[in-house]
Amino acid sequence: MRRSVSLLLVAVLMLTATQAIAQGQSELAEARQATAGFHRVGDAEAAGYASTLDTLGCFENPGVGGMGLHYLNGSILDGTPQANAPEALVFEMRPNGKLKLVGLEYIVPVDAWTGEMPPSLFGRHFHQHPTLPLWVLHAWVWQPNPSGMFQDWNPNVAMCPDDVPVFGVDLP
Repeated sequence: MRRSVSLLLVAVLMLTATQAIAQGQSELAEARQATAGFHRVGDAEAAGYASTLDTLGCFENPGVGGMGLHYLNGSILDGTPQANAPEALVFEMRPNGKLKLVGLEYIVPVDAWTGEMPPSLFGRHFHQHPTLPLWVLHAWVWQPNPSGMFQDWNPNVAMCPDDVPVFGVDLP
């Protein structure tokens, strides 16, 4: 009897894990589909995303990776994260002056979140930003990240050009 209960428990846990993975994959597909039209900055701006270069600068952490320039859509910055509506688009600032869409950032203001657990998407919990009152989660859906798809810093994203303000050199 004990063995049957143990096997049943293992089966339930495996099913739950499989369902979580499938949901995460489905949400990633939604995110890619929803942002596929934003590879051109003009299209992102037309959809309500605006550069944070003048307020936050370009994000980098030398020796760890880049995070690039964020385009934020403040109209969806609330307590309800949705895979198909990232609050920020992350663009790599290329040496030729062009911007390349490399990732997404999901942002929930700390004061807007009422849940007991951190917000989550893709089967991952958000984490608190080390200096801003925000819950955040990156998803590197357009540029592979050898550190992991949901890590903040991506070694495959170029460091910020010398002529732009930088934010984040001391962030973990």
